[in-house]
Amino acid sequence: MKVSALLKKASLELEGAGVEWGESEAEKLLALALGKSAGEVLVWRALDLELSEVAGKAEISRFLFLLSKRRQRIPLQHLEGSAPFGGLELKAGPGVFVPRPETEAMAEAAASFVSSRPSPVMADLCAGTGAVGLEVCRRQKCLCFEVEKMPKPFRFLQENIASCRKKLHPGSECVPVRGNTLSPSLLPFLSGRADCVASNPPYLALPAPKQPEAAKDPPEALFGGGPDGLSFIRRLLPVCTRLLKRGGLCIIEHESGQSGEVCALFARFGFEDVETVADLSGRDRFTRGIKWLR
Repeated sequence: MKVSALLKKASLELEGAGVEWGESEAEKLLALALGKSAGEVLVWRALDLELSEVAGKAEISRFLFLLSKRRQRIPLQHLEGSAPFGGLELKAGPGVFVPRPETEAMAEAAASFVSSRPSPVMADLCAGTGAVGLEVCRRQKCLCFEVEKMPKPFRFLQENIASCRKKLHPGSECVPVRGNTLSPSLLPFLSGRADCVASNPPYLALPAPKQPEAAKDPPEALFGGGPDGLSFIRRLLPVCTRLLKRGGLCIIEHESGQSGEVCALFARFGFEDVETVADLSGRDRFTRGIKWLR
């Protein structure tokens, strides 16, 4: 069998299971099974090589195993053990929320804001893998406190901070903090001192997400409570307000249909210049505001 024929068959199987980008994911799965890059797989296909020229029986068996798992809608990131985010490759897997490309716009906005601040300090609340804070610190010099409550995500957070340390902007530092994001006593030393507070909190309302991969994320990272899914954000905003200095930025992710209510919550807590920010796909995804200056 040719490499191209195997990839075509796998692509059709994935698409039949509802995987949107079947061709691309088939290439990634073959690369993962063989310990090669996706670029090498593309070269093999272009050269019309026989599968036996690049893979042994054990490697083919591993590919078929991975393919079967992906057909069951196990997230690709769980199979790979990592997820790309901005300029970083983060460890990810069962038990931690897999960072999405849409969230990269929040990290970009936070990095842009702190770039004009001398010795900026920020907090990434509900940090999970640490994606937002780490990407900010990769882009700009910043001290970021990464707060995560749950034990499994916290282990991923620690591993990612350690593995990404050399990729951070000179002078940047990410500090893992095991703590309850909603605690009134969270980060007491930071009260009134943070230039930016960013969070990708749980915000979904029941029932469970329609996309099977999203349902594999831990429930505590998904569901925000209440009929509208916004109970968590309502309790989170007072913490953000306390941590921020005057003129500091608060930016929070939410569903596009929640933007009106979240903007109203920001205004209720006294934030100024409140606006909704679109994600990379053009959907309303974040609300940002400045802690009152008066």
